[in-house]
Amino acid sequence: MTALSCFGRYARSPDDALRCLSLGMGRAVRPGMIRTVLVAMLLFAGTGKAQGVEAASVPQAPRAERAGLAIWTASVIDWSLLLVGPILGVGLNVALPVGMNVPLTDTTDGVFELRPMLARKRCTNIHGDAMPRCGTLQALRATVGLAWTPWPGERGDGFFIQPKLSGMVTHQTVRGTEIPVTAEGTRMETGGQVSLGFDVGYRKTSRRSRSFLAPVIGVGVGYSWNQQRGRVDPGWLFAREQARGWKDKFIVDLNLDLLRFGATF
Repeated sequence: MTALSCFGRYARSPDDALRCLSLGMGRAVRPGMIRTVLVAMLLFAGTGKAQGVEAASVPQAPRAERAGLAIWTASVIDWSLLLVGPILGVGLNVALPVGMNVPLTDTTDGVFELRPMLARKRCTNIHGDAMPRCGTLQALRATVGLAWTPWPGERGDGFFIQPKLSGMVTHQTVRGTEIPVTAEGTRMETGGQVSLGFDVGYRKTSRRSRSFLAPVIGVGVGYSWNQQRGRVDPGWLFAREQARGWKDKFIVDLNLDLLRFGATF
């Protein structure tokens, strides 16, 4: 008969457990040693029960709320040009950027953005004189990317890095004293550009609502064909002719949105 079987059988009577151990182990073991073994077994059993109760009573830390689908728009500069463009002589500039963040994992979002743009410059100034160049520019820019937040906070807050691929198609109708006269009296050009780059920013969500703000800047490199673009292309100047001719060239594409604002769902 083993010590464990004696302890299990006589757990309610220590004296009977001692008598069982004495009979089973014979005279080779002294009574004092048997008592020591029994006390150790009792202490071990009590410690195991205490540890089980303690483990069960430890509260689990609540997980941070997962960010949902986010819809946003940008930027401050686009909206500012819409208001002050005519005053500065840039003309009418309308851009409606709409973006969406789709959660993929706890730290990554798929990012999609469409930016339709329209610019129109008058062919006469305030004095009625003909302008060297005027006309209308229509453009559509599309961007796809993957936003990575290394240390995500509640509702997707935190610093993020967003590699991206952007493409833009433009259609331009131009008139003016510098433009060669054609049978239609206007010149029409279609072009585009593709760039690869990344954005960096920081997203902060309001505690009392689902709205958020995200300061963002970015840069990319790519190629432009049949456009009036300079080597460095700040996107918010899409309505201004940065070069005199329509050319193909490598470009540096800047993202100066500065601020995104939107809401999560």
